[in-house]
Amino acid sequence: MSLPVNGELRHRIERALARFSPSWEGRDAARRAVALKMLILCELAGGRLRVVDALGLNDNTLDNYRHGKTEPRHSTLNMMAELAEVPIEYLGNDWSVEEGVIHFAPLEIPPAGFSEPYPVWNAADRILIPAYEDEAAGLPPLERRDTTWAAMPQSFWAKLSVDPENLRIVSARGDSMSPTIVDGAPMFVDISDGKLEDGRVYLFDIGEELIARRVQRLADGSLELLPDNPERYRPQHVPKERLPDLKVVGRVCAASRIL
Repeated sequence: MSLPVNGELRHRIERALARFSPSWEGRDAARRAVALKMLILCELAGGRLRVVDALGLNDNTLDNYRHGKTEPRHSTLNMMAELAEVPIEYLGNDWSVEEGVIHFAPLEIPPAGFSEPYPVWNAADRILIPAYEDEAAGLPPLERRDTTWAAMPQSFWAKLSVDPENLRIVSARGDSMSPTIVDGAPMFVDISDGKLEDGRVYLFDIGEELIARRVQRLADGSLELLPDNPERYRPQHVPKERLPDLKVVGRVCAASRIL
């Protein structure tokens, strides 16, 4: 999937890249990817003035997004995509710009390869990650389940900017997070990240099952756990006083795409 850009639009995108991309150095891969998307969407949407007016942003906020200093909310990215007339499902792809063409490449996640450890997997370009084949109801917490293994290429897990020691793979179940996470997709979970950052997807242990939900922080300190399939599933509200009881397994950093 690609989109050719010509004339003044191409020049604007190239000028914006020259201005903002130097500030991405040293930032993690996910932050750089979001900054690039915001930069491109801004120009496709008609430029800074139209974006700040349509979305109610201010110049500093938009510049911070494009510099990679802060990340926009999931809803802001969606509105930017709609304003730029870019399909929302493209937001989960890898974006790049080359010679006047914007490429939207679906992220290729290698198959999990559930199995017992095998000596050939000890190659320098692979790493073993604990994997759990089922997210079905009634199963015990991850640490008490039978562990299988996935041999992942370094070229893939390095994109996640996560220590592989903290990665776990859990198969998604159901369509509550569709189209972001489809039924049966391997979810790559960073068990060291329980910060519950606004807009990110986390895996929660609610006792009888594990659920993946997107987090939205509210002004009163409470949380909304949002499904990405709102037509079939409702948000779940967690009052501020109940947050200590919320069991966070970790952040879902990839499924069918890097999140």
